Amino acid sequence: MKKIVFISSLLLVALSTMLVRCTKDTLGLVGSASVADFTFQILPLQDTLPFAYTVVFTNASEEATQYQWDFGDNTALSSEKNPRHQYAAGGEYIVKLISVGTNGNNTISKRIFVIDACQNDFFNKLTGCNNLQWTWSTDADAIRVLSEDGTQLFFAGPAAACQRDDSYKFFNDGKFEYDANGQTFDAQSGFSCQNPKANAIGFKLVSRAGQLPAIILNNIAVGSPFIGTTDIIDNNKYEVVSYTANDMVLRGRIAGTGGQRLEIKMKKVVALTLADIKAILNGGSSKSWKLDPTPGANPIIVGTEADPSQFFAGGPLDNVCQSDDIYTFTSADRVIYNSNGATFNGGNISPNFNCGADRSYNAGFTFSATTGGVAGIATIQLPPNPPTIFIGTTDVPAENVYRILEITPARMVLRAGNGTGTVFQFKFIPQ
Repeated sequence: MKKIVFISSLLLVALSTMLVRCTKDTLGLVGSASVADFTFQILPLQDTLPFAYTVVFTNASEEATQYQWDFGDNTALSSEKNPRHQYAAGGEYIVKLISVGTNGNNTISKRIFVIDACQNDFFNKLTGCNNLQWTWSTDADAIRVLSEDGTQLFFAGPAAACQRDDSYKFFNDGKFEYDANGQTFDAQSGFSCQNPKANAIGFKLVSRAGQLPAIILNNIAVGSPFIGTTDIIDNNKYEVVSYTANDMVLRGRIAGTGGQRLEIKMKKVVALTLADIKAILNGGSSKSWKLDPTPGANPIIVGTEADPSQFFAGGPLDNVCQSDDIYTFTSADRVIYNSNGATFNGGNISPNFNCGADRSYNAGFTFSATTGGVAGIATIQLPPNPPTIFIGTTDVPAENVYRILEITPARMVLRAGNGTGTVFQFKFIPQ
């Protein structure tokens, strides 16, 4: 009897153990590991740049109760289910989501590309997608003041001596830097050179379909921010009338004038070495240049270093014997002038300002950096004996020195004279 009872007890214990094990195993099999997934949407571009690069993430994970997002830009992790994230810059990022459920976690990574402000063409050219410096154009009409409708011209002239070395730097994060390089030409102080003025430290660009782009400078604590001249511009807003990769024309409404418009011409500061400049001048072997015949180009102006158009503001070329003049510069440091039959006389040869004898020549020149504190990025020194040898006109200053103010493969500006007396400025284009 005792033996039967003992065996029965063992069977009950064994059955109980089996039930317990069955219950534990059944509980352990409830549910499955989470599955991480998400979608994302890059919000439409704003019309004010540089803009916030905002992405909306939508969680599509399964069997998950907790989440961890790594947005791929070294910012803090997020535990939100459906986060919105702003990127400091456009570009490619790897976004990782970890989902956590009752039976484990899961990870998924996706590559996203955030649209950059530099996809806007003007913003790209203004900042170079990093930062670029701009300064004054050397054109004789770098500054113009017009009526509100643009039909009347009240003033046209070059930048002043203490303006031409000003630089304006635009950064792709919206930062703005002004460097007077010594003095600011101040419209509020009798249009004279003064100590450097404070300027904005930030800007934004408004770019809307069907409208001109507009640069808007941030306000400053004292005074008004400016680009170019210190005239007070309504709303600190400069419309971009035209632009290329190297030039731009800005226009702003001058405060308190009843709508008068200020237009300024700017050029990109390009750091060229002497070797770079010489290579552009001679095209690597030889390159031919001619005075710019474009209507309104004013390829020849005459004045002083402070005002290069003071004596003659320019006009069209003589179509008979001036527009066909060709100047070829070679890598052997020679300039070959071909008048094609006749040379236009300057004020030093009779008959003055008329077609005269053929003065073609082939002469050597010295190429060097510009010195002496005058404008120029390089200097061409010809033998000092005009009108036998000259560039542009026969009546250039006797020292026969020509400073390259700016040069690109498509444009060159020369200024004849050492800056102490009369200067002649020429605008050339390739032949």
